[in-house]
Amino acid sequence: MTIEDYQKIFHEIKNNITFISSSLQLVEKEHPEIKIFPYWNDSMREVRSLKNMLIELSSARLCNDLNLKKLSPERFFPELIHSCMAPFGSSAFSCRIELEPSMPEIFIDPDRLKRAVFNLVKNSYEAMNGSGVILFTGCCETSFLRFSLVDYGGGIPEEYLPKLFMPLETTKPGGTGLGLLISRQIIESHGGRLAIDSRPQDGCTFSIYLPCT
Repeated sequence: MTIEDYQKIFHEIKNNITFISSSLQLVEKEHPEIKIFPYWNDSMREVRSLKNMLIELSSARLCNDLNLKKLSPERFFPELIHSCMAPFGSSAFSCRIELEPSMPEIFIDPDRLKRAVFNLVKNSYEAMNGSGVILFTGCCETSFLRFSLVDYGGGIPEEYLPKLFMPLETTKPGGTGLGLLISRQIIESHGGRLAIDSRPQDGCTFSIYLPCT
């Protein structure tokens, strides 16, 4: 099955989950006492989680209608990394930034690219159990700029590498397998590409290649 086939299937499932969620909310509104029943809150939380997962899958189509802006990597990416690190709120998890000076400006969609980079940072955070230092670098490579996120979370098992961009394929408990897929599609929509280098027993390097203007 193609990504488009998966998206069509999950779009139909999402419609049904949305209906169920709305119905349960209506029940809760009209009968607030139901919240004291065992498992009600857990059930509502699972429905919301499932709905969010399906919405996330739909967002894998973020390659359309980019809002491109010409930005300086030296100014944009430090702010981006800081923004991506903030949700984790952990003093034990940090990022060192090393950008080559005088890189040319590039056309990017700030919001979409933030989504792509956040997914990579989140992946590293989970791989490193929320503790340690990741490295974010940037440099010029011919007609592309390369931005790499280096973590030390032990790497990706070799047998899993061919499945990295397949929906619902993940080694993480409760994971959806959508983060890397969405990141790749956003980066490719910018005319770039996402490369992943797994270093067994050490970590991973996620490299974003974006075309120069």
